[in-house]
Amino acid sequence: MPDEQLAAPLSLESFRGRNAAPMCGEHPRFTIADVADACGLPQPVVAQLVPRTWTDAGWMYTADQLQYAVQIGPDVRAGEYVVPRED
Repeated sequence: MPDEQLAAPLSLESFRGRNAAPMCGEHPRFTIADVADACGLPQPVVAQLVPRTWTDAGWMYTADQLQYAVQIGPDVRAGEYVVPRED
């Protein structure tokens, strides 16, 4: 996932594009449990804050989306995470 997307807040546009094919040919292969274990956040928090990709198997996460969760995990756990705003 490009850095611009990692910094962008979730929006109606990102919600509408949720069924889009993964970028750069990356295949989603991680479950919400995998992501929650990796970043140390509860699954409902992961579902709200981390972009995900729809597949035939349901919602899955790519390696970039997993990395994003790991990056924001410490700030979320510390209560310091603020969703980036578009200016």
